[in-house]
Amino acid sequence: MSNSSVQEVRDKIIQLAREIEEHSRSNMPPKEFFSEFLKRVVGAVGARAGVVWLRNDTNRLELLQEIGLGNTGFHENPDAMSTNQKFLTEVLSNGQACTYHPAETSEQLPTEDMLVLAALQANKEVVGVVQIFQRHDTPAQARPGFLQFVEQMTGYACRYLENQGKEDAGSSMAVSQIAEDFEQFVLQLHKSLDVKEVAFTAANDGRLLIGCDRVSVAVLDGRKTVIRAVSGQDSVNHRANLVRKMTKLASHVIRTNEKMEYTGKVDHLAPKVERALADFVQESGSRMVTVIPVFKPDPVIEKEDSNSRPLEKVRKAVGGIIIEQVAESQPKAGVLEKGDLISDHVGASIYNAKQYNRLFLMPLWRGLGKVFGFLEGRNGLKAALIVLALAGAIAALVMVPWEYRVEGQGKMMPVVQKDVFVPWDGEVVEILAESGKHVEAGQPLLRIKNPDLKTQLTAAYGELNSKAALLKTIHGELNRNLRPTEPSKRNELEGQMKQTQEEMAALDEQIAIIEERIASLNVKAPISGVIATFQLEQLLLNRPVRRGEVLLEIKHDDGEWHLELDVEEKRMGHFLDAVKANDNDFAREVEFKLATDSESEFMGKVSKVATRANSSQEAGSVVMVFCEFDKTQLPRQPRIGAEVRAKINCGQKSLGYVLFGDVVEFVQKYFWL
Repeated sequence: MSNSSVQEVRDKIIQLAREIEEHSRSNMPPKEFFSEFLKRVVGAVGARAGVVWLRNDTNRLELLQEIGLGNTGFHENPDAMSTNQKFLTEVLSNGQACTYHPAETSEQLPTEDMLVLAALQANKEVVGVVQIFQRHDTPAQARPGFLQFVEQMTGYACRYLENQGKEDAGSSMAVSQIAEDFEQFVLQLHKSLDVKEVAFTAANDGRLLIGCDRVSVAVLDGRKTVIRAVSGQDSVNHRANLVRKMTKLASHVIRTNEKMEYTGKVDHLAPKVERALADFVQESGSRMVTVIPVFKPDPVIEKEDSNSRPLEKVRKAVGGIIIEQVAESQPKAGVLEKGDLISDHVGASIYNAKQYNRLFLMPLWRGLGKVFGFLEGRNGLKAALIVLALAGAIAALVMVPWEYRVEGQGKMMPVVQKDVFVPWDGEVVEILAESGKHVEAGQPLLRIKNPDLKTQLTAAYGELNSKAALLKTIHGELNRNLRPTEPSKRNELEGQMKQTQEEMAALDEQIAIIEERIASLNVKAPISGVIATFQLEQLLLNRPVRRGEVLLEIKHDDGEWHLELDVEEKRMGHFLDAVKANDNDFAREVEFKLATDSESEFMGKVSKVATRANSSQEAGSVVMVFCEFDKTQLPRQPRIGAEVRAKINCGQKSLGYVLFGDVVEFVQKYFWL
């Protein structure tokens, strides 16, 4: 959308606001006024429908005027009226404008539209509700603007209702009402010593008292100006363009220590203020803007110095109040006067709140104050009893001895167990045993095929046969009747025969080695026991294997069993201290439970401890501890690898250390205490 189109839409909305303001001064009947009111509000925000609800003589809400309600499906929903009543009642009770979006609330809405609700007030009493049914696909960044516009237009409707109810009221009654409102405002303002709460009260209650469209409060934090509150908003988005430009304007004006009024003319303003004001007015659309600096309050008693001449006092600014009107350029009657009236109180409240929170260790002093306040009267005796009880508990934690046990997790395994390794490279072609079955020592387990060994054996036999034939030929030559005149020839043949015999002996040894390797490819069980490796065929059949790889595990389940526990290395100090105190005897009592039988407890003793630590993903650095036990105490035959949780008795320590030893060790480790 071009800038000209945006300006046209903005001018149209301002014109509709002016028309609503003019109607609010008229004496037309309520139904006619609210009919014109809804047409302009719904048209300005592009909503689907609008409704005005007013209290009747029985103090119950009834529909006074509506526009487009039938287009929302409200009448087709049988539960719409009861569902909608909850939202109307909430607005009646708190008097605050609010929005409800179907995607952002867990409550059921009467229609699929976003609801915008604002309270209608007359003489400080909520007498009705303006309800706008906005499209649910409205951009999130546009919703605060819709809520602010509806709230401002509802303010004109409130003025209309007040004019209808008090046309003949005298000026004395109006002055009395203003005084009462001002008193309530001051009381609320000085109730809190929190800067954010003070600013929130000044913005929201100040807008109602002044009678303008929006009030914002800026606070100086050092040299930085921060917008702390904007009327009608629960929080301030400091990244929003409007807030950023408002901050810049307030910062320039507060530095001058003088009030700035804009009613359409800027020729009397400083250049910096003029530029900041132009940017802010273009963003906000306000036609009247007033920025009033607020100052640190003067001391109640002035310090007198007889040696110095009195100097002109320069008041120190602590923030500012930004007052806006959207539809009118001329301030409404009493707006500026009321703004000046509340400015001193706002400045004093902000200054006092900042000074209070600057006190060193204020949260600590506040907490101590609550404690000493609680100790007044009979609560002192209760506190003394509580202190005595705590002292007794601490003494018990320090002095009462208790069994200290180191925990470990692990598994239950047979003591005798063997891994079966690949004797030579090859391929597993046959599985002769089953997982979980008992095997005897020497029983065939599987067969491995290695064609290379057979090829080597065939080649060795072929070479041996060749050497045998050569040896036979040499023997034949020697047995011939050689002439005595050829002794050198005979010596040569005898040398060849000896060499051939040595080569044949080496081939015999090579053949024996190859045959031994081929025989070892028929893998046999080294011990009797149960095959603990699961799914042998899926794991090994037709799989190439290399020499030294583990094929399977055999556990001797009929013999002795033990626990293989992983104990955190940081716990081993307590265990080693207990062993040293017991003349280096590892036989510490162990209490353990099975994962499959957590109710039963079994006993054992530590038999040995690993000499090195290992790394564990779950527990970090761990040390393996082996514990022996009598398997006859178990209710059934133990299962290989059954998970166990064990506690090793490491002697007695104080009850406090047993309960909070981890905390003590953490402090000692990271704080060196």
